[in-house]
Amino acid sequence: MGYLDESSRRDIRARADELRRMDEEEAKQRKKEEQEFRKRLRKRSRERFFAENRGKFIRLGILLVILAILAGILFYLWKAYEVTEIDVTGNTMQSRDEIIGYVCTGPLGRNSLYLGYRYKDRSVTNVPFVEKMTVEVVSPHRIGITVYEKSLAGCVDFHGSYVYFSRDGTAEEISTERAAGIPEVTGLDFDHVVLHEALPVTNRKIFGQILEVSQILSKYGLTVDRLYYDGSGNLTIISGQVRAALGPDEYLDEKIANLSAILPKLEGRSGVLDLSSYDPDQKNVTFTADKNDAGYKASENGAEAVQSSGDAEPPAEDNGTVPDTENTGTPVDDTATDPDATAQTP
Repeated sequence: MGYLDESSRRDIRARADELRRMDEEEAKQRKKEEQEFRKRLRKRSRERFFAENRGKFIRLGILLVILAILAGILFYLWKAYEVTEIDVTGNTMQSRDEIIGYVCTGPLGRNSLYLGYRYKDRSVTNVPFVEKMTVEVVSPHRIGITVYEKSLAGCVDFHGSYVYFSRDGTAEEISTERAAGIPEVTGLDFDHVVLHEALPVTNRKIFGQILEVSQILSKYGLTVDRLYYDGSGNLTIISGQVRAALGPDEYLDEKIANLSAILPKLEGRSGVLDLSSYDPDQKNVTFTADKNDAGYKASENGAEAVQSSGDAEPPAEDNGTVPDTENTGTPVDDTATDPDATAQTP
């Protein structure tokens, strides 16, 4: 076997290197052609897909444009008709925030355009102590709520709940909360209550009298603790520790007018103020102090005269004192008009 010289070996190596480079270039070329083929294939597939679904893509594009326009319109309507001012009138038994809570409900509750449509020719009902509520759109950013409250004459405490009744004695509301401005009435005798039905009392006329008293109290801005009616229908108004015996329903306006003028003079006192025999010509009424009252005078059986205003309007000024004069009226028996000493409402 012969040996190759150095020159022959170099030629062989050079030839092998060249063949290897040619193989690598050929492999790269094939790979490049395959990539270009795949690229052309994918392009033709995309073109075919878009061609086949051209109508769908057009419709999708139109839908997106419409949605964008609608979103812009909704945003404009939300900001342009956003309610920032709310006027509430007519409410005395429900707070402003409670009234707004009944009207402005739902995600669009603060949009005047929605509220105007929602309450067009329609009022808000089923609200405690309220007959109805109307909603008026004053401007895009302002609405007005008018509250029409039920005409309630008074309330009675029945087994821990307050039963509010109308002028004809119908039970309109039952609540555990005591509403301001509605007098509590004691002395009525009944054993059951059915909502939206009349309270089962013997004297049905008593409710008209209660309503009249409530209206007169409101007229003179007088807030009292409760009203008490005895079995004969005689009225006693309780304010603090003062029991004002008004008696029968005669001269009620004048009696309560004088009561509103006299009560500030009796602040902190305890006893019975006798207005039961009041008439417009009488200038003095009698206050009979309880024995535990600071101004009680044993020599006069606790009785003292109190100057009344003498007319139906409350006096303009009040000196805040009780005149210490000789008793000119008939002393009132302390227990005779004390509602705690007689039958109470169950």
